[in-house]
Amino acid sequence: MAKPSRPPLLIVADSPEALTELCGISLLERTRRVALHLGFREAMVLSNSVEAMAEHIAKQSWHRSDLSLMFRERRAAKVTVDDILDCLAAMRVPSDGRILIVFAGFYCDGRLFRSLAQTQASSALIDSDPPSIIAPLLENSDAHSVGRLLCATLLSSEWFSGKNRAAAFAQEITLDTMTGQIASVDAAQEPAYVESMRRNLRPVFFPAPSPERRLLAERFLREATQSGVLDFPALVHAPIEKWIVSHLCRTSITPNQITVGTGILGLSVTLLYAFGHLSVGALLALLVGILDGVDGKLARLKVQTTRIGKGEHLLDYFVEMSWWAALAYHFHATGQVRYAYVIWLIFFACDSLERLAKWSVKRRVGRSIDDVSGFDRFVRYVAGRRNIYTWLFTFCLLTGRPATGFILLCLWGMATAAVHIFRALQIRYTFQK
Repeated sequence: MAKPSRPPLLIVADSPEALTELCGISLLERTRRVALHLGFREAMVLSNSVEAMAEHIAKQSWHRSDLSLMFRERRAAKVTVDDILDCLAAMRVPSDGRILIVFAGFYCDGRLFRSLAQTQASSALIDSDPPSIIAPLLENSDAHSVGRLLCATLLSSEWFSGKNRAAAFAQEITLDTMTGQIASVDAAQEPAYVESMRRNLRPVFFPAPSPERRLLAERFLREATQSGVLDFPALVHAPIEKWIVSHLCRTSITPNQITVGTGILGLSVTLLYAFGHLSVGALLALLVGILDGVDGKLARLKVQTTRIGKGEHLLDYFVEMSWWAALAYHFHATGQVRYAYVIWLIFFACDSLERLAKWSVKRRVGRSIDDVSGFDRFVRYVAGRRNIYTWLFTFCLLTGRPATGFILLCLWGMATAAVHIFRALQIRYTFQK
């Protein structure tokens, strides 16, 4: 079945709400980045202050040339049906077409935009049961219409037939949603599980927060960048990473720059290990363990995911394996571990089989093996991974037994691989029934 065509995009961006800054970018720029991420390549911006919006976009936009924007001024105090119809005409939306209308004065989870854009019937985005965590951000809203705050809507051209052109657009949408003439995309009913983050993350939207509520909104956004089901070193890293991200997000530093810088540090660890500078190498390895989580959090926070970022795991894998290979070289060359290469090769083979087993589970059940059951989540907590290996090796180094640390990390990886391969076979067998 062919996928439905992507509807034209209209962004309603009024000052000052759309220019409200959260975590280093405005709500307008966040909306633009979400649209770019969803595959939109052009959009119209309807605003009561076109000059301010155009100037702001020109200064702040990331990948500005990848999303072509047209601007259209409006004069009325509120957006009217006539304003939207003028935009439809300018955008040449056919009489049987659809249009996605997004209000940039809101923060909105990109998953909600995607769901709305994929609907065929006229629909409005609502939240019938806003989670308590964002309740303070809705306090300035009408208590009787919290579930119908107009954040985004998808409309067919037919919906405009017979409408009063002078009527307030938001009022017409709200009325038709309440009477069932427009369908609803309910944030409370949308899937919450995010496979790439191994956690349930409830999609939400809320209006531009007041100055006194801005810190609360930013804290919520930072918390939403945290992946779930962590190993125990990552639990220590997490608050440090969030602190770093809270400062980096207000700078021009990009996630890709963090990724490249972390990769260079990682390769430096390889060289230090190979030439026997184990203490300095372990210290840098601990730093890499922290920075490795910063780029992903920063990318999610500022909607700056790229192909380089998505391929980061390959770089991480290459760098990690180079560390253990370098240690094998060092301990073999110094005669401290006679069969260092053999141990490392067995470790590498087990790790490769483990990754294949994990991939098969993810393909079968749609989630990581680390998040299938309570047992698997516990295993993840202590399972052999780069953070665990680094902490184990560092501990042995501090106690004067670095060679033992190398052997233990390899054995821990082999044991972890055995558990995961066994669990993968169990899971696949269970889901075949």
